[in-house]
Amino acid sequence: NIMNQTIYITDLDGTLLNSKKEVSETTCKLLNELIDQGVHFSVATARTPATVENILKDVKVKEPIVVMNGVALYDLQKHEYVNIEYLTAPIASKVISCLGETISHGFIYTIKENQLTVYYDQLVGKGRTNFYEERKDLKYKHFVQESVQCLDEIIYFVFIDNKERIQAIYDKLQGIKGLDMVMYKDIYDEEAYILEVYSSKATKSKGLAKLKMLKGFEKIICFGDHLNDLSMFKLAEEAYAVENAVEEVKAAATAVIGSNESDSVATFIKENYYKTIHEINDK
Repeated sequence: NIMNQTIYITDLDGTLLNSKKEVSETTCKLLNELIDQGVHFSVATARTPATVENILKDVKVKEPIVVMNGVALYDLQKHEYVNIEYLTAPIASKVISCLGETISHGFIYTIKENQLTVYYDQLVGKGRTNFYEERKDLKYKHFVQESVQCLDEIIYFVFIDNKERIQAIYDKLQGIKGLDMVMYKDIYDEEAYILEVYSSKATKSKGLAKLKMLKGFEKIICFGDHLNDLSMFKLAEEAYAVENAVEEVKAAATAVIGSNESDSVATFIKENYYKTIHEINDK
């Protein structure tokens, strides 16, 4: 019962994934062995299902995953969204009108009939171009180049630029109620900063809370490395930072484990699982 009530949730980039943005063979093998033994495992990531589908293609994830920082839950088995938090039309319109021409520098995400579509106007700068090139041919994400003033079913805005410009966008949007935002340095590009803008009803912690309620879990053990993981750290019963995590995340963690380059998350789950089994047997 204790094992059935516990779920292990991990961030992807900088936590489960190595510097090549991959799940290592060792981590994949360990996770699949644990899942086969009944361990409940999932991820909570800023990524969309379009990239997660490929990254986790060899891992037998059975539980819904938290994607886009809690904007939605997604079923990897059925390839469909389980729950979506849309920005209301008035809030989305405020974002677009508040930013004016700057909106053309961002990516606007919508979901209609289980299809994720990303609208963009200009690809200016290395960060935005790299972002697009990495994702343009993905099966579960469709890019459309179009000057956008009004769209239905917006879930997400993403801006990529240098720190000064991203900070300026962040400051402009601060006064809009119903928004949540996270700004952070791109771990793959030292010159780029990322700003993600979404409904205040959508955070990693709120996504986890929905998953917890949906599946009846009583205990969450989570892993992370960056600022967008802090909300789920507050919700989880146990929260572990990888060695390469930023200091704020380490300070909020139950403990610090090894780095993302040393299969630390999978190794921790294995050790914790068997430790729990031994404790149950001893009783």
